[in-house]
Amino acid sequence: MKYYYIIGLLSIVLFSCKTLQNTPSKSIKSDTVLTTTSLNSVEKRKFDYFFYESQRLKMQGQIDKAKMYLIECIKIDSLSSTCYYELSNIEIGYKNYKGAQDLLKNAVRLAPNNKWYKMLLGDLYQQNKDIPNSIVMYKSLTEQFQENEEYLYVLAQLYAQNQEYQNAIDTYDCLEGKIGITEIITLEKEKLYLQLGKESLAYKEVQNLIKDNPYEPKYYGYLGDVYFYNKEYDKAKDSYNKIFTLDPGNGLGYFSLGNIAINEKDTVLFLTNYTKALQDKNLDVEIKIQRLLPFLVGQDFNNYKDTASVEALFIELTKTHNEDAKAFVFYGNYLQNRSRIKEAISYYKIGLKLDNTNASVWQDLFLLEINNGDFTLLYNDTKEALISFPEEPLFFLFHGMACMQKELNEEAYNSFIKGLEFVGDNKQMTVQFYANLGDVLYNLKRSDESFTYYDKALKIDENNVVVLNNYSYYLSLENKNLDKAESMIAKCIELEPSNSTYLDTYAWVLFKRGRYFEAKYIIERAIDNGGNSSDVIVEHYGDILFKNGDVEGAVAQWNISKKMGNKSSILMKKIDQKNYVEE
Repeated sequence: MKYYYIIGLLSIVLFSCKTLQNTPSKSIKSDTVLTTTSLNSVEKRKFDYFFYESQRLKMQGQIDKAKMYLIECIKIDSLSSTCYYELSNIEIGYKNYKGAQDLLKNAVRLAPNNKWYKMLLGDLYQQNKDIPNSIVMYKSLTEQFQENEEYLYVLAQLYAQNQEYQNAIDTYDCLEGKIGITEIITLEKEKLYLQLGKESLAYKEVQNLIKDNPYEPKYYGYLGDVYFYNKEYDKAKDSYNKIFTLDPGNGLGYFSLGNIAINEKDTVLFLTNYTKALQDKNLDVEIKIQRLLPFLVGQDFNNYKDTASVEALFIELTKTHNEDAKAFVFYGNYLQNRSRIKEAISYYKIGLKLDNTNASVWQDLFLLEINNGDFTLLYNDTKEALISFPEEPLFFLFHGMACMQKELNEEAYNSFIKGLEFVGDNKQMTVQFYANLGDVLYNLKRSDESFTYYDKALKIDENNVVVLNNYSYYLSLENKNLDKAESMIAKCIELEPSNSTYLDTYAWVLFKRGRYFEAKYIIERAIDNGGNSSDVIVEHYGDILFKNGDVEGAVAQWNISKKMGNKSSILMKKIDQKNYVEE
């Protein structure tokens, strides 16, 4: 269900949802007692030295040593709440939230009036999924520090999280008594009343908000949302229509009316209202994208998601926001999902002309161009992207791949070498660079360097089937280390036993080793698994048949390869001479 304005507001939480692992240690307050008064002067000096040494080490990042000194402090004074607090913060840094909680419980026990300790302990209870104890802690804070409204807000959130809905409402009422009616609290209470099945009280909450400010359009939207939630569509329509008396072109109002039309299966009215909503230039494009998202991800809206009328909504988005890159990229996503790749590419490129700073859009464009086999576009676009992203390794990888397809092997080599500088510790991408460097160096007839990079790739990923296959094949072409070639391609076949390319390589290695009968068995498996669509595999089949004494069958396969488009001079000689010819 799509609500009017509620999305986003209900997720606001103050202290209760902060990430503990990034919580800095609060500075020691001047009134904090570091030790008990029972220490003698020698013990006090020793304690102070250890404590301030721990703080110095912590500032230098030597956390383990700081922890050691704090433990020594506790050995001297087991009643120092400050030391337990400091140790707890160190454990939070290590993400040991349970250990941090146990330490902080000691700090709170020893210093029950310290609000910082209690706040952090309450947050640790939440982190450790102990909501009841977190409630106890924040309830204590609200009682001790009644002037702080934030504690009440967090307490109400905790009650709601623990499904104590009435306690949450009562706490919000207390907070409202302090700060008055506010939008966020009203919406929280409305949601809680709906959870309790008290719809009339939910209506009353929003009506109080309207009464407090009758000229705010979105408040009528909130009221409409409650009616919509309870399927009182006529009342919801009345509330949404009141919006237009205050703001005639309000896009959110039209979206809400459109959602009612969806539920009433009124396709025409749905499209009419959504079109009007999209024409609201004051409504942020992100909100509109969220409303159109179901059509992108394939949710069925009464079976008209693929019609021209629905596509017209995406076009309307680009018309209204013709200077916003996001609108064109989103339409491109829609076209991509409809498998209209060329059109998707064109809209991505329009979006990138408006804003070329989004690396993920460039990446999506490149993937589409690769899938579409348009390597000239990929070559030009990666070159442009690298101007804005001169340290993005993936773009160097794509550019190198485009160069190889265009047989610009020197440029490809330079692109791979440059990109490798920026990979960092990304092992998966490092393998990709090594693999491509192996390929391009072989194309440049630098086979020894090529094999070195293949070895580097396999050292990181020993099961990389592409590297195993290419390395094996090139070794066989060079008639080098055929034992290693056979071992690698055999492993490749274990990993992907039905891949015709890999089966062909295996057959070819066996062929090079003079094991023609075995090679014939393997190449026929390659043919059976789709290899008959590759002129190279078919030519190899002919070569293997020839070595097995089937000259007629060999010539037949060579002629088939020729008809498939293979025009190599070696193949022509084989056909003319009816004989196998070495390359």
